[in-house]
Amino acid sequence: MAVANPAAVALTAALAGLVSCALALAVGAASAPSTLVPAKKAGFSGWLRGPLDFGLSVSPLGFVALLLAMCVLYLCLLAWARRVPVRAAVISIIAVHVIFLLAPPLLSTDVFNYLDYARLGVVHGLNPYQHSPAAAPHDATYPYVGWHGATTVYGPLFTLGSYPLGALGLSGALWTAKAMTALASLGCTALVWACARRLGREPLPAAMFVGLNPVLLVYGVGGAHNDLLMMLLALSSLYLVLAGREVGGAVTIAGAAAVKLSAGLLLPFLLIRAHRPRRALLGSLGAAVALGAVAFAAFGTHALSFLHVLSVQQQHGSLHSVPKTVSEILGLGSTGDPVRPFATACFAVVLLGLLIYARRGGDWLTAAGGATLGLLVATTWLLPWYVVWLLPLAGLSESRSLRLGALGLSAFVLALRIPLWLQ
Repeated sequence: MAVANPAAVALTAALAGLVSCALALAVGAASAPSTLVPAKKAGFSGWLRGPLDFGLSVSPLGFVALLLAMCVLYLCLLAWARRVPVRAAVISIIAVHVIFLLAPPLLSTDVFNYLDYARLGVVHGLNPYQHSPAAAPHDATYPYVGWHGATTVYGPLFTLGSYPLGALGLSGALWTAKAMTALASLGCTALVWACARRLGREPLPAAMFVGLNPVLLVYGVGGAHNDLLMMLLALSSLYLVLAGREVGGAVTIAGAAAVKLSAGLLLPFLLIRAHRPRRALLGSLGAAVALGAVAFAAFGTHALSFLHVLSVQQQHGSLHSVPKTVSEILGLGSTGDPVRPFATACFAVVLLGLLIYARRGGDWLTAAGGATLGLLVATTWLLPWYVVWLLPLAGLSESRSLRLGALGLSAFVLALRIPLWLQ
């Protein structure tokens, strides 16, 4: 009779504990109106709650405790990732994604902005790069929107790709968007696994680093953020490059940047890695021209208005960011203005250094991850789900420092929001 491996049993129990905490958090969010679901302001009806309304509410303190428990279990699993049973890990990754797919939209109303922009185009015949949700205040989506006066800040590929959602009812559109996001996240995890194998590295630790991360799960999947769609394309481009299909990789990264512009940061590192960089660059430029033509045909010259909106965002900043936090610690105010130019200059120097490092034969994935980390540290517009930009690159890198940086950034974005949840 075989004797169970104690380490495998303990790690399987840790996986079960993480899944259980995730389920309790999702059920608590669905069972009673709370700050976990900001869209509740327009009414907490059944279609918004989702199928996990079992009448078991969770207090703000309980939510924080469950989330911190998930974080502790996640770190323990990463520490012994090579000893985690593969089947148990894969089942757990799928399970937590299904849980946060079925949870109501958590900690953000951005998904309703996505739907409103789609409905502006499909239902109201308005250009979402020219008109904000305020242009159609009687639309069914409008009461749930968080940004009423802002035109879309997303790339034309995402905007056009979301138009089919505008033809659905509000409930159908929301849960379709959530399903697409959960599938995109699982796709990212699968691509990390595949890329790790291409690199000759153990795939399970890399996949767990991404697929079990609490910030990705609670914010990215739970909030149905399009960053995961962007990363699905970005990781597809990485896989294509590793498979020797460099032109295809360069074309795909252009598509990722047409979802969210930040994906374009990976392009120079892909070109450095490419054996035929000119062909790859031409492929990327060709894709950009084609996407631009489609964007101008659909949205006219207003298709570039999102660049101005992004610039304004950087000037005002989000609620929390590293420059703002440093500015407050130094007693220079809460806007981050005195620190922002310094942070931008440091990022430029770091980016140049990483490009030189990669050009001279350094690990291009580590360099790309370092550049992404530098961008997230330097930006004044930092939202928790932006961590998903970094996680796959850190999971694939051999750099322990980069992985610690990704974990540190995850801790940073959570720590600064705990006081808000406990209010």
